Amino acid sequence: MTAARSLLVELFVEELPPKALKILGAFFGEHLANGLVRSQLKDPAAAWKSFATPRRLAVWVPDVATQASDPLEL
Repeated sequence: MTAARSLLVELFVEELPPKALKILGAFFGEHLANGLVRSQLKDPAAAWKSFATPRRLAVWVPDVATQASDPLEL
């Protein structure tokens, strides 16, 4: 098992509508987390948290592997 670290991804964006922030933050977080799972860098059951403001979207994912497993070892 490789080492794991927390990952914070933050996007600076144009002004977003306040009513859409919750949905946009969740959408960004879900797609980022799914990409990490597909890349074998995150456990599918592991939690993540999204944040959204009118000028930022961010996702914090704890326990992300620092290196994907070698596909030849599977």
